[in-house]
Amino acid sequence: MRRTMAVALLALPLLAPLPAAATFADDLASHANRGAGRPIPPATPRLPIGPAGSRFYAPPARLLDGPAGSVIWARRATGMAALPAAGRSVLVLYRSRSLGGRPIAVSGTILVPAGAPPAGGWPIVSWQHVTTGSADSCAPSRATSDNPEVERMTRGDVIATRLLRAGVAVARSDGEGIGTPGPHPYLVGRSLARAQVDIVRAARAVDPGVSRRWVAAGHSEGGVASLFSASEGQRLAPELDLRGAAAAAPVAAMRELLDSVRRVPLAIPPFDGLTALGALVIAGAADADPALGALIRHGAMSPTATALLAHVEQRCLVELTRRDSWGGLAPAAIPGPRFAEARPFLYRFLDANDVRWIDLRRVPVRIDHGLLDLVAPFTITEEIVRVQRERGADIAYVRHPTASHVDIASDAQAGPAIVDWIVARLRR
Repeated sequence: MRRTMAVALLALPLLAPLPAAATFADDLASHANRGAGRPIPPATPRLPIGPAGSRFYAPPARLLDGPAGSVIWARRATGMAALPAAGRSVLVLYRSRSLGGRPIAVSGTILVPAGAPPAGGWPIVSWQHVTTGSADSCAPSRATSDNPEVERMTRGDVIATRLLRAGVAVARSDGEGIGTPGPHPYLVGRSLARAQVDIVRAARAVDPGVSRRWVAAGHSEGGVASLFSASEGQRLAPELDLRGAAAAAPVAAMRELLDSVRRVPLAIPPFDGLTALGALVIAGAADADPALGALIRHGAMSPTATALLAHVEQRCLVELTRRDSWGGLAPAAIPGPRFAEARPFLYRFLDANDVRWIDLRRVPVRIDHGLLDLVAPFTITEEIVRVQRERGADIAYVRHPTASHVDIASDAQAGPAIVDWIVARLRR
């Protein structure tokens, strides 16, 4: 209890298509891609062009059925989603499956290096982003300079740029329900892994020069995604060649963290950030488990907290921490009269999605963590490493004495070493 209470006190916020005659290849071939200065090669598959703006993310239901990872439509990425280091930047809407097995659409970006692919094709990294929130406006592919969440939405650009310059393609999924219709199952491993795996399939459909060799990588919530992909990726996509997984500051032990602070009566930092994260966790659990969701919406939370649940689908993380949202609610003000009834269901759900207990023996794993991390304390990560190594997992664990949760994957901290490890895995 002493350790989990210390964790809590240190926690801070992460906190209709164009006519069939027009195809994706035709569209790209007629424009020089930003930063590349050359047309798209004619080998690009002829995929439907998606509509511009928010309509890109909301396809008609009749287009959802199809193989996981197949492309619904695509278009040239523009603005902050298109990185200068990429030869081609593509906004893609691809098919996946929800936790309940329903066909869904997931959005993301595909970044391909400039020039011709090497023999065997471009190896690819599927990068999963940090927590930005669950609202559609929090999707990294929708990043704009005036979005209050823009720093987190673009935090993966440094790693992506280094990978592109090393001759590695990058796929960046927004994740289930972020940008596209439906809820986002926050920190739910199966959902995160499916989105991360299926965008690799989509990348190979968008560009035939992308190879089967891939690595899962991510930061914070994206680190959780990558560890679940390490566990499940080969089963989900046996036709692909998963070479490893890299996780920067993965989040774990949410059960202990939430339990240790649920009686805190203060709505001040750092608890404003913690309640915002708790809102994402609770809303994600409610959507993933219908029985638990019924309890959460009918008495497990206070009337004030229940009313604020709508903010999860309307605001990004930085906005959830504000006084007029979850940041103005003390942890002790969240439980309702039926919380004791819901708590065992919630804690079982959190345990089932805790990276400490999954099987990481299937592929090599690298984990980087900062000793100054006040969001996901390194002591929890070291427990993950210890438990998994005892089971026989091949884990390279690197401590960074001056790194925080925010800058762990930056150029000044673990970013270059993470990229070097990934490239080495892909070249074996």
